[in-house]
Parts: sequence; C-alpha cells; structure tokens
Amino acid sequence: MLDRRTFTDEEQAYAREWFEETLQAARDVHTIGERRASEGILLALDRWFVHRLRSVAGEDTNPLTEVSLVVEAIMSDGVLREHPPIVYDRSRAVLGNAIGEHLTLTFDDVERLGGAFLQEIAARYSAPR
Repeated sequence: MLDRRTFTDEEQAYAREWFEETLQAARDVHTIGERRASEGILLALDRWFVHRLRSVAGEDTNPLTEVSLVVEAIMSDGVLREHPPIVYDRSRAVLGNAIGEHLTLTFDDVERLGGAFLQEIAARYSAPR
C-alpha cells in the first residue's frame, strides 16, 4: 500500500480530528517539554500519510516538503538541512526556518505547519468525487 495517490475523506477527517485533539491536549497539559511534544505531534502527523506518493525531482517548498524536512531534522540532530530532490525556499516555507538552523518547535509552529500540511493533503490527495 505504498505510494498512494489518494486518501479518503474519512482518513483525512480522522487525521485532522487526531491532530486537533492531540495539539489541544498537549497545550492543556504541557508547561515543560513543549519542544519535544511539538516534535512528537509532527512526527505522528507525518506518519498518518507516510505512504503518500512523493515527487522524484525538483519538488518545491510546500507544507508537505517542509514537514518532510522538519521530520528529517527531528530524527537527526535538530538542524534543518536540504534533502534533494526537495528545493527549499525559505520565503515559501510555512515556518520560514533557514537551512542550517537548529529547530525549536512550539505548539504555535505545529498548529501552523500541521494545519497547512493537512490542507495540502486534502488538495493533492483527495479522491475524485
């Protein structure tokens, strides 16, 4: 089931509901560890759509590619790096982090990037009606 071209409205709705509830719960209970909780939410959100069909060359900066780069940073040393075939343009990024910058994510960052990611999933991967 790799490289899916569509995700059902129901799958997207479950992911959106999970994302919104998890973010709200994290905001309600976390006073310490916001960075780690924020990272965990983005890692899990990416996992919902891990089998999305990805471009093979020259993919520009959009919420999907930005989440991919942020997830790569989280899984390594926290530094945002370029990963071809993604062509990263800071001015088009939701968070606007610079390449080489150490990420310190907040709940507000997660809300902006996660929300944009889910909108892009809906725009690109919804099944035709």
